[in-house]
Amino acid sequence: MTAAVGTTVRSGPPSGASSLELVRYLAGPLSVEGVAEALARPVAGVKESMAVLCQATGARSRVELVADYAWAGHLSPRDLGVRDLATVHGLSGGMRLLLRLTAAGLSDRAVGHETGATTITVRRRREGLRCVLGVASDHQAVGLGGLAGVVRRSDMPERRFVRAVVPVAEHQRPLAVLARRELAAEGRALVVLPRCEQARLAAACAALAGGRRRVLVLTVPGERWEHDLAVLADAHREAGQVLAVLDKAEAARLPLPPGVVVATGPRAVRALAGTTLPAVLVATPAGLPALERLHHDGLLSPDLTIALDAHLPATGRRIGGCPPAAVLHLTSVPRFVAVGRIDRDGCQPGATGDLTAVLTQRQAVEAGLMRGHRLAAVATARSFRHVGPARAIADLARGHGLRRVVVRTAGPTDSVRLAELLGAAGLAAEAMPARGRARVLAWFTGPEPDTRVLVVDGPLPPGLGADALVHTHAAASTAHTAAAVEAALTPAGPGEGPLLTVSVDRSDHTGWPVLAALTAALSALDPHLCQDLARARTGPDGHDGLEFPLPLPAGADEQRARRVCAWADTTWEEEMTATARAVAGGRPRRGVVSPSGRPLTSWTPSNAAPRAHLA
Repeated sequence: MTAAVGTTVRSGPPSGASSLELVRYLAGPLSVEGVAEALARPVAGVKESMAVLCQATGARSRVELVADYAWAGHLSPRDLGVRDLATVHGLSGGMRLLLRLTAAGLSDRAVGHETGATTITVRRRREGLRCVLGVASDHQAVGLGGLAGVVRRSDMPERRFVRAVVPVAEHQRPLAVLARRELAAEGRALVVLPRCEQARLAAACAALAGGRRRVLVLTVPGERWEHDLAVLADAHREAGQVLAVLDKAEAARLPLPPGVVVATGPRAVRALAGTTLPAVLVATPAGLPALERLHHDGLLSPDLTIALDAHLPATGRRIGGCPPAAVLHLTSVPRFVAVGRIDRDGCQPGATGDLTAVLTQRQAVEAGLMRGHRLAAVATARSFRHVGPARAIADLARGHGLRRVVVRTAGPTDSVRLAELLGAAGLAAEAMPARGRARVLAWFTGPEPDTRVLVVDGPLPPGLGADALVHTHAAASTAHTAAAVEAALTPAGPGEGPLLTVSVDRSDHTGWPVLAALTAALSALDPHLCQDLARARTGPDGHDGLEFPLPLPAGADEQRARRVCAWADTTWEEEMTATARAVAGGRPRRGVVSPSGRPLTSWTPSNAAPRAHLA
């Protein structure tokens, strides 16, 4: 697949010996008369040769002609008057923007409108830019920018170049085609695919969106922040600058890959990205107000907005402040409107449009993007507080030969206490600290053969390569639990076996809440599991894909666990109660579904038949 940078395809510049000799003189500081004298040719002959080269390349000026030959690799820094490109790579974001605007051939007044500066200030900044680069003319500066990758072909909007190739993996091609078609027809599209693939599809769809030049990517900073930025920057190397729009606190702590600059306010955004040049603006919810301010002032109008992790409330609700021409929602949870939690954990379905395309978990596993999973349950004694889970986890690790186990708890106090009990049981265990996580992660993923247990209470880094993910609580929402499960399903290397996802519940009259929460998260990620659960509801034993790695009390407890697994999407009491309470008369809203897709129109406070199956 290719990105439509232009429509007219031009071949490379002439590379004959006489043409290259002329261009290398033109790239230097000499005037046309000086070039003619150096070549011992008449001035008219040099001008005529320049006109021939411009006609062959489509260049309109000496600046564009030098840029063409720089992009083609026919010039070196010495041809442009300097020794190397270190100075160009070290330019600030504002100077890079000024260099790109110079390549576009804008006047001082036009550059001032782009950056919010006066004409005199722009003239002074241009002189400073040439001084910093050590050159005497604009064509030398632009040529250096072309060699360093700062000046892109798209910075010359009236030119037409060969289309840049955007690599799209085979399994993503149908998704990109469908998303592009839906964006062109409806202006909205919703695509379901794993988080690890979202940035790559976002870059492909942005490049394939039919000449859109201003793209806003809205995402919540997490474990994949730097990776996603690097993917976007690499894919848009020819299409425009990638600018991270953050608040000041985020700018101080979030890492940035090479080639990405950061802005923390409207004035900085305008100074770094201008108002019309092509750019990808990657904004967090905390940084989005800066773009909203520019939009309200009429200085920013995004052509396309892409929401990564669109099921998270911070992304879905903030798009309205900066309305684009088209919106692409990317999510890893097919049914991401959680019942009774629309304000906290989901997006309004009317804002995302109809489901456009899905890369299911099973397809992702076949493509090597994710691992398969086995769902298991462990029962503990009624003394559930820390001691029971610690003993169950130790037995689980030893009985199944697990080398790397991730345990998810309710909070930092529980994490520390559980890690201490696991250590007392003879296992190497550590709680994930709030800071200095790199050391703990390196310890957990190390090559040593002994069993290691990582206890976490927050977001789970992807690609840990754990053998098992153990849940010991059900306090988190389905969206957050699904995020942890998906991170654990992200492979650290090829050939990893299925992930054992384990719920640790106490065996008493309270049922199996952790199993219900874990099953709801799995069903939210996998549409096929939703279908399996729907079929299991009619069977006598519930979902038969449930395993019991440790002995359970015979009889009622085992059957109850299977039924909880099968009914997990409809027996989440908190969600059903909240839904019924939110609607006048106790009747659920039409079309409301659970995380696994079961409509709740049949459930009312007086009709709790699904709950009876837990007994």
